[in-house]
Amino acid sequence: RGELGKELNPEIAYRIGRAYGTFLKPGKIVVGGDVRLTSEELKMSLANGLRDAGTDVVDIGLS
Repeated sequence: RGELGKELNPEIAYRIGRAYGTFLKPGKIVVGGDVRLTSEELKMSLANGLRDAGTDVVDIGLS
């Protein structure tokens, strides 16, 4: 992934999720994270963007 805080931050993760969700149209997508401290915040931002675009998000937690 990108350099945290510069290339990748919660706002960018949200925007990626929103764009991808718009591309998918309403559907279902699974998201998961890893053990890094920033993983949960980025995952939630991505999921929020997906949801705001009308996508059904399934969070599988640690993957």
